[in-house]
Amino acid sequence: MIIFVVIFLAVDSLLVPRLFDARRPAAYSQSVYWSEAFVKESSLVADLRSVRRTSMGEVSIAADYESRYFNIKDGLRRTLPSPVNPTRRIIAYGGSTTFCVEVPDELTWPSQLARRVLAKEVAVINAGLSGAKFADRVNAFKGLGLAKPGDIAIFFVGVNDAVLGEQENQVVGPLARWPKIRRALEATMDWSNSGRIALKRSQQLSFNITADSSEAVHQFRQSLLEAERFAVANKVRLLVVLQPSQLTETKPVWGSPNDLVEKRYKDSFVEFYSQILTSIEFKGRVIDGTQMFNSLVESPYLDFVHVQEDGNEAIAKFFYAELERRGWLD
Repeated sequence: MIIFVVIFLAVDSLLVPRLFDARRPAAYSQSVYWSEAFVKESSLVADLRSVRRTSMGEVSIAADYESRYFNIKDGLRRTLPSPVNPTRRIIAYGGSTTFCVEVPDELTWPSQLARRVLAKEVAVINAGLSGAKFADRVNAFKGLGLAKPGDIAIFFVGVNDAVLGEQENQVVGPLARWPKIRRALEATMDWSNSGRIALKRSQQLSFNITADSSEAVHQFRQSLLEAERFAVANKVRLLVVLQPSQLTETKPVWGSPNDLVEKRYKDSFVEFYSQILTSIEFKGRVIDGTQMFNSLVESPYLDFVHVQEDGNEAIAKFFYAELERRGWLD
């Protein structure tokens, strides 16, 4: 163990600082904020959670946090810009792809949408929470009291609802064959940059699947009904959009990170999306957003679902165009 500590300390002090820019993912090639400080903040904020007691029961929210790149207050991530006297609000509910831990506050898609609706005196609220499912965000919709009559509630969902079970980041490759080395790496993760890098690159997304796609669709259906009923009762306009994912991606030129996702998980994911998109009961109630990146020349994906600022800009453009088409911004 002492040998590993010495090795990782040496690598951290001598090599990691020099290699940091070289490890910059291609999707971040033009990002001026990309830095070791940003990555550290991003890793920390992603796991912060809190619970708020409401009349509807306990609701999960992001924990408050203040820093250079990430600012969270009352469970809501900062959205920039915001009108001084907004006439209406757009509340964005979703998981990690709405919270957008991959970019600073001003480059999340809620912030990029806020810039587009600023002249209309419309404020955008980021009520995303990493890992949240549709049902969880419906609880937030009902319990947090963010949306008022005349407001718009956007649900950007699907990815966390597609496969029912518990995530198990399975170690593959040499570290799977040498468990003692893996355990030594795991023991260094809290303080070693190189240890974290080595372990992360050895993991494959795996799931202990507990139910088939039909049950996942059933749960999605129930969440949609709850959201619709609450929206009608409170005179809130509702927009539910099925998220894009590289697992169901239509531009094969970008490739697909199949090696990072277990086949069973991918098959369940694709089956869920197929049922949602082809079922007549969801037509007109759930908007297909799976192709919103098709106009981009380069892939915005950082993995099979999370994106950088170009991807968030495409999401903001998609929502703005849909809201305009419906006349909800008039």
